[in-house]
Amino acid sequence: MDNFIQITEGQTKLLVPKNSLQEKVPPHYPAFFNPLARLNRDLSIYIYNIFLEEYNNTKNNQITFADAFGGIGSRGLRVAVEVPKVSKIYINDINELAIITAKESAQLNNIDEKCFFSINEVCKFLISRPTERNKRFTIVDLDPFGSPSPFIECVLRAVQDEGLISITATDTAVLSGIYQNVCLRKYFGLSINNTYSNEVATRLIVSSTAIIAARLGISLTPVFVHSNRHYFRVFLKVSISNSKANMVFDNLGYIKHCFKCGERNFSSIYSKDLCPVCSSKFNVSGPLWTGKLFDKNMILNLIKKYFSGDFTNDKKNQQIKQIFDISVDELDDIPYYFTVDEIGSMLRTSPKKLSKIIEEIICSGYRASRTIFRPTGLKTTASMSDILSILKIRE
Repeated sequence: MDNFIQITEGQTKLLVPKNSLQEKVPPHYPAFFNPLARLNRDLSIYIYNIFLEEYNNTKNNQITFADAFGGIGSRGLRVAVEVPKVSKIYINDINELAIITAKESAQLNNIDEKCFFSINEVCKFLISRPTERNKRFTIVDLDPFGSPSPFIECVLRAVQDEGLISITATDTAVLSGIYQNVCLRKYFGLSINNTYSNEVATRLIVSSTAIIAARLGISLTPVFVHSNRHYFRVFLKVSISNSKANMVFDNLGYIKHCFKCGERNFSSIYSKDLCPVCSSKFNVSGPLWTGKLFDKNMILNLIKKYFSGDFTNDKKNQQIKQIFDISVDELDDIPYYFTVDEIGSMLRTSPKKLSKIIEEIICSGYRASRTIFRPTGLKTTASMSDILSILKIRE
């Protein structure tokens, strides 16, 4: 283990490859660990904790967690240490050395009795659970290299009714509209390469997962999503119900975007309309999830439980609290956003502060909010032409 070093992330001791801390792009040899994904793991710990606080375990099943792409165990071991309601943690990876390392880290944290390890292909690992619904995993995490699409059905077959799945995608070029044919094949919809493509990408992950789930008689409800750096991440609550699954298309639709004047809107049906402002041809993305993305009551409870103290000197906690605060107020029923820079570009002037733009839009009778998808982004029921008119009038 000379190539490994001990670090502490959150409350958990981890053995990680030295070169993953030294190189700009973490290598896959001898095992993969991405230190820049700590925010991803931090947010996950909070979501898992609050989800299990509200989890209705009427059958008194053991609460279990499955990390399908476990690597050196950074996520699964943190769950074992930092999510006390989970009684058994299953960590799987195809890399034998990664699993050996995860076992040693489990011993460092004195949690080896509640951790179970396997070296297997992802779907074989997931479907190795008993077929009885009450013996499936309570939470299943999927954090692959690239696209999660090949593994979605396996994840859905491995999770309990009323359980939770968390999914990461890192094939950003595909999901951001660079490779449209690949996106359509993997996510059943077209993306769009524009200023809010990270939200479009996130909604495509939700929609494609929901479509696969519906075929299995499963309904999904987003509880939280986010994107950061080079990944997109979704947390979806599972409900095994044919009647609810039948309603999946109620939350799917299309975004129409005009690259000439910046107008955008969405609808439940596909149509190649012309832009009502400049008569240019709309670009269309979808079908994608146009429903809500956040369980705001759950996130409010999370904030009250874990962020009631003073974090003045803790930048990491400040950042996480800000993400949750914004998500509570975000207009997540609008599947796109505007940016301060594009508004300024349209006005041909230096952009105003985000808070000032939002204030002026609200004063004009529209809804408006910040978005967690971009620090300079805003969501509003106003169109681009409405926004420009409002800001010109108030100059």
